[in-house]
Amino acid sequence: MECPIETKDPVANLKHRNWAFANVGYGPANPELPNKDFWDTKAETWNTDLAQAKSMRCGNCAAFIQTPEMIACITGGMEGDEEGEYENGEEGEEGEYNGETESEENEDLEMAVQNAADLGYCELFHFKCAAARTCDAWLVGGPITSMANSRRQREAVEFQRVNFMRDED
Repeated sequence: MECPIETKDPVANLKHRNWAFANVGYGPANPELPNKDFWDTKAETWNTDLAQAKSMRCGNCAAFIQTPEMIACITGGMEGDEEGEYENGEEGEEGEYNGETESEENEDLEMAVQNAADLGYCELFHFKCAAARTCDAWLVGGPITSMANSRRQREAVEFQRVNFMRDED
């Protein structure tokens, strides 16, 4: 699987994410806050009650991809320098090795970010997405967690994306 550019390029990712904020009600800005106005608007948009609206999150949307391959793309897009460090700061010089390479430290940090934000990839709007958020295009049946069950879900997502793009015209 080739990683989407948005998993590697923060500028491309932000462009698509900001588009989702402006055009499809992506949010809330901080899912850890009550966000009453945001959720009241979502409940009205979806013609449902507040509790139901709050249950419709990116993390359970059929457009939310969290396959091991995609998680590797997301965490791999956060990579840094891969050389080990010595306590005196110079690799190869006499000194005590700290036991963990910078690459291993980066992998730990990447996974910490991934676990904290519960990131996935939005197949509809092509950006890294936080599971606790939502948007107007929420689709039942997610997330996509394995390639085996993704074909049916991807077809539904493509249909929904085409409809959204038509509405934009």
